[in-house]
Amino acid sequence: MTLMLAAQEMGYASCPMDGFDFEAVAKLIKLPEDHVISMFVAIGRGIKEAWPRGGQLPLKEVISYNKF
Repeated sequence: MTLMLAAQEMGYASCPMDGFDFEAVAKLIKLPEDHVISMFVAIGRGIKEAWPRGGQLPLKEVISYNKF
């Protein structure tokens, strides 16, 4: 989070990334055995505005009371 806040202060956008093959990346960058990748952070300047966010689901569709 500190890295992302520092990037924003410098005028960059950032986004945490997950969902990649950690072991394959570690092998690709020759990461030492005693190190672990926990996540990536993409940092850069956008070339266009972000797409608008989609609408939210109604609460009755995402909250259940007194049951699973």
